[in-house]
Amino acid sequence: MLCCLCWAGNFIVSSWAVGAHPVPPFMLAFIRAAIVMLFMSPFLFMKWPTQWWRLAIVCACVGPIHLAFLYTGLQTAPASGSSIVSQMLIPLATILSVIFLRETIGWVRGLGIIGAFIGTIIMIYEPSALSFDVGLIYILCAYLSLAVGSVMMKTVGNVDWQQYVTWVAVMVFVLMGAASAVFEQDHVAIWQTSKWPLLVAAGYAAVMVSIVAHGQYFKMIAKYDVSIVVPLTLMVPVFACILAVLFRGETIFPRYYIGAALILPCVFIIAKRGKTAPVQED
Repeated sequence: MLCCLCWAGNFIVSSWAVGAHPVPPFMLAFIRAAIVMLFMSPFLFMKWPTQWWRLAIVCACVGPIHLAFLYTGLQTAPASGSSIVSQMLIPLATILSVIFLRETIGWVRGLGIIGAFIGTIIMIYEPSALSFDVGLIYILCAYLSLAVGSVMMKTVGNVDWQQYVTWVAVMVFVLMGAASAVFEQDHVAIWQTSKWPLLVAAGYAAVMVSIVAHGQYFKMIAKYDVSIVVPLTLMVPVFACILAVLFRGETIFPRYYIGAALILPCVFIIAKRGKTAPVQED
C-alpha cells in the first residue's frame, strides 16, 4: 500500500510540474535520475546476473521508456483521463504473465480484479475526461512498457531491488539527458524560471517513487506472481483522490465513495487469494 500512496502523490506532483509550469519532461526525468544516483551509487558495484541483458531490458522498460512516454503524455492529457488509461497496466500485465509466465488466475481472484477495475472506473470517470488527446496514447505506451518490464523481471533471476533501482536511474540519466539535449531547449532559462517546481517534482519522484515505491514493487514482483502484485496498484486512484482533496482542495463526489467501496474489498480478495511468498534463506 505504501507503493500506491507514493505513486499517487507522484501523479499529482508530476502533473503539477509538467502541466502548470514550463518543465520539460526529459529534463525532469534526467534530474530525478541524478538524485537517485546520489543515494544509490554504492550499489553500482554489485555483481550483475548471468543473463545481464534481461536486467538491461527490464531497467529500460521500467525506466527511460516508461518515463519518456509518461512525462510527455502528462503535458497535454487530462489528469482524470490519464488515471483511467493508467489502469490498463492491470490487464496488460495480467495477460502477459499468463502468456509468457504461465501464471494462473482463479475465478475468485479474477472477479476481484474485475470488481476493483470497475470501482476504479466509477471513481475517476468523468464524461468529458476521455476526449481524444494524443497524450493519452503516450500514457498507454508508458504503462505497456511498465507491464513488459514487470513480466520480464520474473525471468532475470535473483537480483536485489537496490540493483534494479540503481541501474534504472543510470539508464534514465544517460538516455533522458541525451534526449533533453537533443529535443529540448532553453535549459538555463527553464532552470531560472521553474527551478523549484522542477526540484520538488524530481526530488519527490526520486526518493518516494524510485527508491521507496519502486524498491518495494521490485521486491514484491520477485516474491509473488505478477498477476497478484500488479492488481494491487488499483489502490493508486483511491489515494490520489484523497491527496487531491487534502492538498488541492478538490471536491469529493459520490462516485468516489462508490468506487472505493468496490476497490477496497476487491483488493483485499486479490491479496488474500495470492500464493504464499517463498521462504528466503539468509
